[in-house]
Amino acid sequence: MLDCPVCKTGMKQEKVHDVTVDVCDAHGIWLDKKELFLITERERHDVGSFSWNDLFRRLQKPGLDLDRKLSCVMCEQEMKIDRYEDVHIDVCLDHGVWLDVGELEAVLNNLRMDPAYVRGVALRVKDMRF
Repeated sequence: MLDCPVCKTGMKQEKVHDVTVDVCDAHGIWLDKKELFLITERERHDVGSFSWNDLFRRLQKPGLDLDRKLSCVMCEQEMKIDRYEDVHIDVCLDHGVWLDVGELEAVLNNLRMDPAYVRGVALRVKDMRF
């Protein structure tokens, strides 16, 4: 069992779009390398190409705490902050990403605003690293 990088307590495993992820209910979600890509692709297939709700979507940009430094749950190295679909995420390029509470929902929301994503165009090669 992996420990939350924020509170250091054990995380539970849950399924998100048939991908098993590690979750801390209080702080966020750990996605192993490529799991964010798998979840976004499965979301697209599950939701379909267009929804009337897409007309009313607004870009979501959760807050960012630049003073907080998190360590990777696998290797304990300090994670870097990167941006994915206008959401700042903590990234270990070797192991995965940490998304604070609400950031996965923001990523999925922001992707639904991208016409190329909605039409089914494959995500950019850069996205596959997440």
